[in-house]
Amino acid sequence: MPIFQNKGDYLLVEVNEPYSVEMIASAIHEVTAYCKEHNLNKALVDMRNMPGAPSILERHRFGIELAKEWGSRIKAALILRPEDLSHMTENTAVNRGANLLSTSDAAHAMKWLGVTG
Repeated sequence: MPIFQNKGDYLLVEVNEPYSVEMIASAIHEVTAYCKEHNLNKALVDMRNMPGAPSILERHRFGIELAKEWGSRIKAALILRPEDLSHMTENTAVNRGANLLSTSDAAHAMKWLGVTG
């Protein structure tokens, strides 16, 4: 289960458990619910400590789901290990109206979101 922390002006999500399609799909919906409940519109999702990684097809599917679920309502940055960084999820989501960044640089993610640590 990812760890959710309200940082005041954004939601921090730390994903430390092994990758599974079910866990990521559930986390996408949990982010929506948490942001709605706490009146947040920014999320920083740190996936650097998540063992495993989705396939290219799974990344595409997650991009579609992110766009449907978050749309432009939640501005989100995904932080990934450099070896896992692929812009498939980002491109798929952004092409469908989402406001998403994928990066391996936490400082860049926070700056793009307009938040401080």
